[in-house]
Amino acid sequence: MTKFGLIIVSHVSSIADGIHELLKEIANNVPITYAGGTDESDVSFSFEKINRAVADNDADEIFAFYNLGSAKMNLEMVIEMSD
Repeated sequence: MTKFGLIIVSHVSSIADGIHELLKEIANNVPITYAGGTDESDVSFSFEKINRAVADNDADEIFAFYNLGSAKMNLEMVIEMSD
């Protein structure tokens, strides 16, 4: 049976964290990882954080949710570089 997971990517760390917190209440048996903001807590994204969120999710298939097009582009780059 395929195990499905979620990844949340936002330019704002508190949004990604809040959505993650809410989803864990609703679906606590689903692997959910997230990446938000930069390492300096700026409004933007971090390729490394996105890459880590994908790598840390132990699902067989991951559904990705993001807030802006540049987050999608970075997700696509991470996907191309990962298994």
